[in-house]
Amino acid sequence: MIDLFEVRSRVELGDLIGVSSATLSTWTTRETTPHELLIRIHLLTGWPMEYLCFGVGDLSKIKGKTNAHFSEQVNEVAPPTLSYERSVLQVYTIDNGHLAPYEKIEATVNLLQYCKVRGNENDLVVKDGFDLLFINTREIQVNQGRYLYKVNQTHQLGMMKLYPDGKIYLLEEEERYLVDESVTQIVGKVAATLKQTPISLIRPRGYKVRT
Repeated sequence: MIDLFEVRSRVELGDLIGVSSATLSTWTTRETTPHELLIRIHLLTGWPMEYLCFGVGDLSKIKGKTNAHFSEQVNEVAPPTLSYERSVLQVYTIDNGHLAPYEKIEATVNLLQYCKVRGNENDLVVKDGFDLLFINTREIQVNQGRYLYKVNQTHQLGMMKLYPDGKIYLLEEEERYLVDESVTQIVGKVAATLKQTPISLIRPRGYKVRT
C-alpha cells in the first residue's frame, strides 16, 4: 500500500487511511490486513482485489499517484482504465418512500459476483444508514430473507418469509403481518450487505461484506 499510494512511510500511510502506526505494525506482525479496508480501497480507486490481496498482477498498470485524502474520495468513481471487467452501480436512498440517487460505486465483476448481483442496470444498491444493501432484482419470489418491496409505489425494506400455509408474512420483532400480494410488489432480495465495522478502523466509515 505504501508503494501504491506513493507515500514515504507508515506514518503517512496511516494518516491517509485513518489508522495509527501501532495498528499498521500489528497488521505487519500478524501478516494480515482487514478485508473491509481492501474492499474500500478497491471501490474508491479501482485497483484490482487480486493485487491488493495477493500481489498478483503488473504493478505498473495499476499504480497511480493519490494526493487526495482517502476519505475525500468517497463519492468518486475511478476512471475505467483497467483491463479488468468492471461495472458501475447506482446507490440509492429511500427518501419518503421513493428511491433517490445518492452516489455511484464501481467494482470488478468478481466482487459483484461475490455480492450475488450482476451489476447491470436492473440491479441496484440501497444505502440503509451506513450500510450498503446489494439488491438482486431477479429474486422476486419470496422464500425467506430481507426484501426491497413497494406498496402503492412506496418503497420499504423488511424481513419476509413464506410460511407452510402458502402465505407470505412480513416479520417485525415478535410480530408477523400477512402480506397483501395484490398491492405489494417485490423489487428484489438483499443479496449482500457492506456493513459498517463496529470498531472504526477507517475514517470516515468502513465496510465489511455480509452475504
